[in-house]
Amino acid sequence: MRRHALRAVVATGGGLVHAGLVLGVALRFGYDIGPSAYPPHSLLWQYGGLVVLGAVPIWLALEDRLLLPIVLITVLAGAAFYAELTPPGPTFRDVAELEPGIDGATGITVVENGLHLVKYASPWYVWTLGAGLLGAAEHTVRARSRWLPAPRLDLPRTGSAVQAGLLGLAVGVVHAGASVGYAWRWGIGTDSLTVGWMLVGGVVVVGVPVYLLVRRGLVLPTAIAAVLFVNSVHSQQYAGPGDPHGLYAGAWFVFLGLALLGGLIELGVYTVDDRTGFCSS
Repeated sequence: MRRHALRAVVATGGGLVHAGLVLGVALRFGYDIGPSAYPPHSLLWQYGGLVVLGAVPIWLALEDRLLLPIVLITVLAGAAFYAELTPPGPTFRDVAELEPGIDGATGITVVENGLHLVKYASPWYVWTLGAGLLGAAEHTVRARSRWLPAPRLDLPRTGSAVQAGLLGLAVGVVHAGASVGYAWRWGIGTDSLTVGWMLVGGVVVVGVPVYLLVRRGLVLPTAIAAVLFVNSVHSQQYAGPGDPHGLYAGAWFVFLGLALLGGLIELGVYTVDDRTGFCSS
């Protein structure tokens, strides 16, 4: 019990350091993300989220020997810090400087060559969910591998169809909330019919892979679903014109098909070599 508590404390400390670094560098560049920029409930969501984003991968590494979650967050954070700290630095301009037809300052600031850490920090819940999904896939691999160190947590390898379905539904609902909530921030899917379609897809596109992970031990569908989700949001944050996440949320059946294709390939591989035990039913 003491070891579990100590690991939780260390992970929380790492999360605080992570939040401090992101906020400290962002404020140094003059971005408006200080405490005065948010109402109290938003302040807790944004600042607390940065702590969670840093703490969860560290906790999974310490508690269950999982590496993929911390690798994912390290890559995302590292790319944001690298882009922020290397030339050219951010340039702050009033809209009037970019629009010849506007006379006088507008007070609306446009940031060029910047906002990388702000773009990293705002969808923290997406990166956290992606890290958790990759961690679940890695746990299954480690639990059934002869070559990798076994995970510390003793989670059930398979469950009944009902248990697997309920878990898949729960994770799918969380994913749907994160995906549609992020889309809403970008003005994607404003009518009720589109939102309903995206919500249903959000549940299915991750819920089915999680069901296959829990029930059949298939790792690739969940891993692929996690990567596609994170990539859609990352592309939306940093890409140019277009709505990559809108494509992901609206055409979710395509991404579900890609995840299931990975599952079919994995199933075929382990059917040929069933000594690994990945396809136990």
